[in-house]
Amino acid sequence: MNIENLYPEKVFHYFNEISKIPRGSKKEKMISDWLFEFAKKRKLEVIQDNALNILIKKKATFGYEKYSPLIIQGHMDMVWEKNKETKFNFEKEGIKLFVEDGFLKADGTTLGADNGIAVAYALAILDSDNIKHPALEVIITSDEEDGMSGVNNLDYEIFKGKTLINLDTEEYGQVYVSSAGGARTSIQFIFESKKLETQKNSLVSIEVKGLSGGHSGAEIHLILGNSNKILSETLYHLSKKYNMSLSYIDGGEKVNAIPREAISYVAVDLNGDNFQEFKKLAELAFTNILKDFKVSDKNPVLAVKELTEKDLEENKEVIDYNDTLNLLTFLHKFPNGVLKMSENIEGLVETSINLGVIKTIRESGTFQIKIQGLPRSSVNSSLKNLLNEITDLTRNHEANMKIDSSYPSWEYREDSKIRDLIVESFEKITGKKAKIKAIHAGLECGIFADNIENLDVVSIGPNIYGAHTPEERMEIKSVGETWDLLLKILEDYNIE
Repeated sequence: MNIENLYPEKVFHYFNEISKIPRGSKKEKMISDWLFEFAKKRKLEVIQDNALNILIKKKATFGYEKYSPLIIQGHMDMVWEKNKETKFNFEKEGIKLFVEDGFLKADGTTLGADNGIAVAYALAILDSDNIKHPALEVIITSDEEDGMSGVNNLDYEIFKGKTLINLDTEEYGQVYVSSAGGARTSIQFIFESKKLETQKNSLVSIEVKGLSGGHSGAEIHLILGNSNKILSETLYHLSKKYNMSLSYIDGGEKVNAIPREAISYVAVDLNGDNFQEFKKLAELAFTNILKDFKVSDKNPVLAVKELTEKDLEENKEVIDYNDTLNLLTFLHKFPNGVLKMSENIEGLVETSINLGVIKTIRESGTFQIKIQGLPRSSVNSSLKNLLNEITDLTRNHEANMKIDSSYPSWEYREDSKIRDLIVESFEKITGKKAKIKAIHAGLECGIFADNIENLDVVSIGPNIYGAHTPEERMEIKSVGETWDLLLKILEDYNIE
């Protein structure tokens, strides 16, 4: 099926166009330049700043000149994730789109609907001459997914509007009015390496796979399995019986995605046991961990196998037993998942953390183990307390930690004219009441609200599932419904 024949045609046309352009976080130069040229060709006022953010302004249509400008906002970057068996070069290839069962999907990779659909909506509005609207300030930010450096380096003096619609939420019919704040923790262990003693140790691989993965904010409440946490817990339990020295551990690619796969190579002193006994204990630990964590994934897999002579050649260096135990104990104590539910909003996660990435780097006689986490909270004091807890834990285990890319929570506003307008517009076209919601994901709304005095903000979007994973899919019907709602909002807009 031709993607551009879907309704609304212009929206899907532009989604198709931007999907041809590599636009990973911190790699947005091509898409930013393309957006700049889009505006120039249509003689629209446009600004491209040093952070590659793009602001495009369009004058009000007749009858709307007296109203305050409306800011429409989304981000241009996407998460680059693919299945292991998928051969794909994100930096050189466009996303391969296809339609299946009413959804737009990608072939073995992330789709980029988060947040390419916001860009497509904005371009379709800017490229139309028959849509009624107030003066528009369309801001497409860079690097939302990997630190929010775009919005954090934005010059807020360029805006005249005091009303903002963010298009980065993923449930049609929901009007989001609050989101969590967060930060990123980068922890580094440095260990001296030692030679693997093959005469007394067996080298085994232990791998966790078959997990669903998902968005570490919006889907953290689903209790999806975290491969890094499950693997490290399995290793920790095995260390109670066996002396083990770690040779390699790796899991996750993006700190804001719940990791789906993780693998380790471990030198094990079986101490008289055979490999099958070791494997049986590993599988028992794995099963119990899934039960303890109440993991909801349908197909978790633990693969335990002895490594070959070739593998031994590539893994002659290991971490000392005591250093391995120190690392595994740290990972055991490291919090993960939902830590507290909101006392004010039913069903809302207040505080959580995702153990997103573990990487091993071997160089010049040392092992560097790098661990990245993403804590979030809708209560800033709770976020601060969680960061202090992780800092203390890191110090106690003699590692180094850096906190960066912090952003504030977006707090609920009782007197919101744009929220009320959207609720009324939604009811006019559907006959139904829109739901007012908060989200545990980190949106840029809080940063905008911190920098533009008395800013009135809401967030809406179509139905998107599995964001940040190769299973990402966008419901086509809801794209059209959200488009119709956007047009109605613009038509009804009367905020002065």
